[in-house]
Amino acid sequence: MEITKDTIVSLENGDRYIIDNITFYGGIKYALAHKENALDKIVMEEILENNELYVRQVMDTELIEILMRILEG
Repeated sequence: MEITKDTIVSLENGDRYIIDNITFYGGIKYALAHKENALDKIVMEEILENNELYVRQVMDTELIEILMRILEG
């Protein structure tokens, strides 16, 4: 499943996030998402592995700062 704006994404831990905005940076697709029924925001990275699309939370704080400036523009 490709991530697009307003898509609901479920993480492995069961948390559900709604995609607010999307950007490409360094050839990788990133998304800003907020937790369903909450204000918590995270940045996700789209990953293609074995012809399947996955997302994972970005943990690199320097990269998050750069992406947040772009995504919250």
